[in-house]
Amino acid sequence: MKARAVLVAALAVAIGVSLAVSLTAFLSNRDRAPDFTLVDQDRRPFTLSAQRGRVVLLFFGYAHCPDVCPTTLANLEHAIASLGPAGRGVEVAFVTVDAKRDTPEALKSYVEVFGSNVTGLTGSAAVLERVYAAYHVFHQELPQQPGESTYYVAHSSAVYYIDRSGRMSGLGDWTENPAAILRRLRPLTA
Repeated sequence: MKARAVLVAALAVAIGVSLAVSLTAFLSNRDRAPDFTLVDQDRRPFTLSAQRGRVVLLFFGYAHCPDVCPTTLANLEHAIASLGPAGRGVEVAFVTVDAKRDTPEALKSYVEVFGSNVTGLTGSAAVLERVYAAYHVFHQELPQQPGESTYYVAHSSAVYYIDRSGRMSGLGDWTENPAAILRRLRPLTA
């Protein structure tokens, strides 16, 4: 199982590197972040454009992720907490890449671990696929290995920084520590 987790992490890094060039071009050709409406962990609609006035950190992952997702969410939440009162104006939007398992209830249990700034999002397969396409998100369910009780999902690991006006302002990834994230967030929350 540990070897499998290492493989998943290595795939995530490789995917992140390979997508960096296309995502940089994506950011340079965009003004506004592509809008979407999904369902949050409380089964309420969440529309990205309705978050105007807040900084949104958009991240795609899944609740059963062994490493990339919990590391990223913990680092994002730590950086947000370091902002003090300004952190209340920052929202982490965690969009699932595993809608089969990530029901609103499962997402609620998962995101509560990372603090009140994290919102878990899901939706129908068709709606999610449109969001993945809009943000150039790679995701692929890996075959379940004999003897294992679960499957893993390889996925891109970009963090999209969206400013208060809904504009794309930067792109990070899961390898950034809280200090690096904080350096990106400070100008957006000033």
